[in-house]
Amino acid sequence: MAKRMQPAWEAPKNTSEMKLELFNSLTRKKEVFVPQKGKQVTWYNCGPTVYDASHMGHARTYLSFDILRRVLSDYFGYDVFFVMNITDIDDKIIKRARQNHLYKQYLAENHQLDKVLEDCNIVLQHFAEVVKATTDPDKKNMQERLFEKMKTAVANIEAAIKSGNEKEIAAKKEALLIDAKDLLSDWLDTKLGSTVTENKIFSELPRYWEEEYHKDMEALNVQPADCLTRVS
Repeated sequence: MAKRMQPAWEAPKNTSEMKLELFNSLTRKKEVFVPQKGKQVTWYNCGPTVYDASHMGHARTYLSFDILRRVLSDYFGYDVFFVMNITDIDDKIIKRARQNHLYKQYLAENHQLDKVLEDCNIVLQHFAEVVKATTDPDKKNMQERLFEKMKTAVANIEAAIKSGNEKEIAAKKEALLIDAKDLLSDWLDTKLGSTVTENKIFSELPRYWEEEYHKDMEALNVQPADCLTRVS
C-alpha cells in the first residue's frame, strides 16, 4: 500500500491591517495605538536599584516587559527604542555600601574571641528592641529569623568554649561572624556610619550588582536595553 502523502500547507494571508489597542488611563477605555512618528516607538522603563542580588520579582518584571517588547517589534512590526534607567545611588545603596565596608573592616581587624562575643551580645540586645518595636508582620518575621540565626551561632560558640576544643572554637567563631553579618554590619553602621566618606566605597557596590543583574537577564534571554541611563 502506497504511503499516504500529506498535502502542502501554506499560512493564510492576512488581508486586514493589524491594529494594536491599548487601555487609555485618561479615557478609561481601549484606544487604537498610534505612534507619533510612523512605526517608531520610544519606551522608557524603570530598571533595578542595584544594591543586592536579583530575585524572582526582578525575573518576573523584566521577562514580562521583554515579552511585550517582542510582541510590539516582532508581531506588530514597530521599531522600538527601549530606554531603561539603573538606580545606582540612593539611600539603600549608600547604607548597604557603608555596612559592607564596615563589616569587612571589622573582619580585617581580627578581634579576639572575647571582643567578638561582647560585641555580638550587644548587637543581640540592641536588635531585640528593634524586633519588639517592628509592627509590619513580614518585616518582623524576617528580623526574627536573623535574630534567631545569630542567637544560635552565639550559643554554639559558647558551647564550643566549654568543650575546650580549640579547633571547634575557631570554626564556630568563623561561623558566628558569617551568621552575624546582617545584624553586626547594621549595628556597626549605627556606630561608625558617619566615618565612611570615600566615594569609591559607594560606587563599587552598585557597579558590581549592575553587572550581575545584566548577567542574570542574559541568562533569561531578556533583550538588553537600546539605551541605559543611570541616576549618577
